[in-house]
Amino acid sequence: MSKNWFEKFKVEEWLFIAFVITLSFSSLLQFRFLGQKLQLSDLIFVVALIAWFLALILKIKKVRWSYFYLFLAGYAIAVTLSTISSVNPSQSAAKLLGKFYLILIAFLTFNILSSADIFKKVLKAWIFGTGLSLFCSLAGIVLFYAGLKNPKQNLVVHPIFGSLPVGDYPRIEGFFDYPSMFCNFLGLSWMLVILMVSVGWLKHNKFRLFAFAFWIVLFFTLTPGIGGVLLSTSCFLQKRFENSKNRFLSRLILFAGVSAAVVSLFVASITLFAYSPDGSKIPLTDGNFSPSHRAEAWKTGFQTFLQNPILGRGIGMPVAESRFTDPSGRNQLLTDAHNTYISVLGETGLVGFITFFAIVWFVVFKLKRQPSENEFYKTAKFCLLLAFADMFFYQSLTGSYEDARHLWILFGFGTAVAAQFDFQKSEGENLEIAKLLP
Repeated sequence: MSKNWFEKFKVEEWLFIAFVITLSFSSLLQFRFLGQKLQLSDLIFVVALIAWFLALILKIKKVRWSYFYLFLAGYAIAVTLSTISSVNPSQSAAKLLGKFYLILIAFLTFNILSSADIFKKVLKAWIFGTGLSLFCSLAGIVLFYAGLKNPKQNLVVHPIFGSLPVGDYPRIEGFFDYPSMFCNFLGLSWMLVILMVSVGWLKHNKFRLFAFAFWIVLFFTLTPGIGGVLLSTSCFLQKRFENSKNRFLSRLILFAGVSAAVVSLFVASITLFAYSPDGSKIPLTDGNFSPSHRAEAWKTGFQTFLQNPILGRGIGMPVAESRFTDPSGRNQLLTDAHNTYISVLGETGLVGFITFFAIVWFVVFKLKRQPSENEFYKTAKFCLLLAFADMFFYQSLTGSYEDARHLWILFGFGTAVAAQFDFQKSEGENLEIAKLLP
């Protein structure tokens, strides 16, 4: 394979773009390897990583230095130690490969995004994949009400109602395993599409079409994470209107977003619907107030951490034990903490918790404190910070997302944007971001 051919077609970049597109379809073409569930995008990523290393060997690419790597290495050491001390080292060892894979996702994302032009291509690919997923999900909602209600045929419909009462309505999971994970992914996608339309990389008519499908599908996920999307959206609108004559409107929008987030979190922490032989009931109407199965998972997950405070129980190990009867009358057991903070503590202890959140701190600190050269970087960093606020800090209160592939891509996005692609300048390239703006 000639160097000129490899350099001309930018193989590693296009493979990474294919990886980004296929993230929206994670439940399709799944397979198992070493006991772990993998997906098509994982295979594409491995090929993209190999292609990038070939470009490195051919001296087409260079490794971009960043202190980001030190934080990734710290977490890699922490999860390795947690695996060694695990209650089931062999099971944790298989999960350890997955952790290294996630770290590589952040590493490669940062190195691939070496210019604003590549960043633009990757974002377009992300929105294209998400748009296809939204279109299929919207079609699934229509087909559901047209009579196609079997989840085995209507693939975007979640097969169970969870803590919600059985009814003639769909819970949309898109092409993810759970509606909550789909909602989390959509939360990030929403801020990325807002970023694109804000800097002129996406036409307003396409944005309106995306937004129309987005909000319908989002609400049909019927998860607490919706509150986080409303919160991040209200923060963006508040920022946009705060310097205009509509300052009262901006505050009203922010208040509405914060209120929605608080209500969503409150609803997730209590038993809103309970099983009854005569059908599901609402305990609050009888004056009964009890914690939800999520709250019980939080409690038992934290107890697991207290029993294994330094290195945790082991990555991939169940950390919670929440038994409950759902409104459909089925007995269920939750072994996932349903909370990223508690999940990390339970699996990897304080060592894993500190190193994992050190990565988060590094990216957020860079986005918040690094001076912006122009409005492009200012807007991009603000949107990425809102993405963190929604799909990580808020939604992590009601779900475990530390192993979500899109979260680790966000780590790479944040680090690359915070660096403002300045490593290109050191190679003599004249980067003029202003030319990318409308």
